[in-house]
Amino acid sequence: MTNRMKNIHNIFTNICHSSKNIALTLSIFPALLALTACSPSPASFSPQAIFYPSDEQISSALEVQLASDPNSAAARELIQSLGGEKGRLRYAIDQVIYREQAYEVHYNAVLVMGQAGDDSLKMLYERMVPEDERAKLPEATLAAYSEWLTRHAQALKKNPAQQAQGQLLSDTLASLDKCYRQVQPGSEVVVMSGLGALLLPERKGLYAEKLAMPHTAVRCLPI
Repeated sequence: MTNRMKNIHNIFTNICHSSKNIALTLSIFPALLALTACSPSPASFSPQAIFYPSDEQISSALEVQLASDPNSAAARELIQSLGGEKGRLRYAIDQVIYREQAYEVHYNAVLVMGQAGDDSLKMLYERMVPEDERAKLPEATLAAYSEWLTRHAQALKKNPAQQAQGQLLSDTLASLDKCYRQVQPGSEVVVMSGLGALLLPERKGLYAEKLAMPHTAVRCLPI
């Protein structure tokens, strides 16, 4: 036995037999291990020991999921309408958690504007005004559509049976104006936050399944 091994043996022996009471030694032994080098250090765990997909790989899986999900057709159309022909959706990855050969991803959906926000609002508000009412407007402008919708919301709120509908329309207009008014092409608008997905390895790469998250919020989309 080398001198080093003898020293280690002596230290271990001293720790384990310093008490005259065997039962007491056994009771304090776990605590001693936690305080000495006999215990493995939590710092020995390294996240680098696990392979984590890059933000680009995660975004690619989420894009495939959005494009292939038939229930997302309306969302895709709305995003294209608000962002313009050159608009695109970007996924801002917030957290990636490893869960036994899978990854739980928390992220936000960010709309990269391909056109001016005022143009997006004009197109959206135009669709929200009934066709017969649009024909009565003096001009086809964002201001004209916005004024009609505001008046309509106020009229609905005066009717007890439609008060909730009117308040919802009023809140939607206020939110959309705050999100898109005077926004320039190339700007980014967070349209949904607190999203989640489970990423599973498959032969072609990563397969994304949407997760129901408790804090998901629609921020800059018409409700």
